[in-house]
Amino acid sequence: IKARPLANKFVQLYSLCKELLSKQMHYDWGLRAVKSLLRQAGTLKRMEPESDENPVLCRALRDFNTPKITTNDMPIFLRLIKDLFPGVWPDPFSDPDFEKVCIRTAKKRGLQADPQFIIKTVGMIGILGVRHCMFIIGPTGCGK
Repeated sequence: IKARPLANKFVQLYSLCKELLSKQMHYDWGLRAVKSLLRQAGTLKRMEPESDENPVLCRALRDFNTPKITTNDMPIFLRLIKDLFPGVWPDPFSDPDFEKVCIRTAKKRGLQADPQFIIKTVGMIGILGVRHCMFIIGPTGCGK
């Protein structure tokens, strides 16, 4: 078990996010976020018990946090992940059936089924699996 190096990467990422990303009310880099992310990582590890813990943690950190990262902060956040996990870029969580439902619903309502919109929508399912509620915030016309 590589717990100490993974814990260091985790703490380092959240510390750097707190320092480098813009100050947003919905960003949480504290213990509550750590607990939720560890629950998410545990779920991923239980789904793939034979997989290495390094890509599991990388995937959990990336997939769990990207739905709440603003568009301007996204390149910085993804760069931090790539720097802390060099050569590790696991496939993101996907639910093809739910993605099809999202695309069909968007088109039925006269909306564009933009890939980023679908990714964010699928990401919300992951958040709701760990948290009791969430808020969708942003200015008018931003795609909430």
